[in-house]
Amino acid sequence: MARAKSRWGVAGALLGLALFLSAPGAANAHPHVFIDARVTFQFNSNSLEGFWAEWAFDELFTSMIVLDFGAPRQGSFSDSLIQEIHDGAFSNLQFYDYFTYVIVDGESHATDSIEQFSAFMRNHRIVYRFFVPFRHPLDNRERTLRVRMYDHTFFTDIAFERQRPVAVESDLRLEYDHRVVRNQNVTIEYDNRNQSIQREGATYTGLTHPWEIELRYRKR
Repeated sequence: MARAKSRWGVAGALLGLALFLSAPGAANAHPHVFIDARVTFQFNSNSLEGFWAEWAFDELFTSMIVLDFGAPRQGSFSDSLIQEIHDGAFSNLQFYDYFTYVIVDGESHATDSIEQFSAFMRNHRIVYRFFVPFRHPLDNRERTLRVRMYDHTFFTDIAFERQRPVAVESDLRLEYDHRVVRNQNVTIEYDNRNQSIQREGATYTGLTHPWEIELRYRKR
């Protein structure tokens, strides 16, 4: 049962520390976990059903999952291993809205549940994939919604993929457009000492803003 014992090991400790840093008065933090995100919106004949999220983690976090759970370094995982990773290095994010918010008409909707979690290796990085249910109307009028993914402690730095960050799956003919922008109206203040640090080619100064996807769509 070595794998079961280790499921709250290094990777679990990283996420646990991220959640600890959410508490008032917690220590200042710079990013220690890096995620490249991708979103696939899924439509039925009447509405948006929700979207698939993919999180590709950095090499260090990937190595921690390999170490803690005995995960293979390439390919798919067994169902039992996926469940262990879910329970040991993902499920606690339910208390922090899975770092995922949908904004409609100026109102933010936190993610209180996800479905069909899976994990696998792609290009030597571990990827989490899960479905976020969220219904939104589909008709001839143009509709707009935004998806924002961020950790307000900035222990985890989430950005959208540069190549194909957004996809749309639908059996209907849709007109849609999207853009990926930083929301300058939302502030992540993670170091009140305003110290700068260099990490993975980026400069962190104690203040940043989350990335978000804006999707505009309507039925043709």
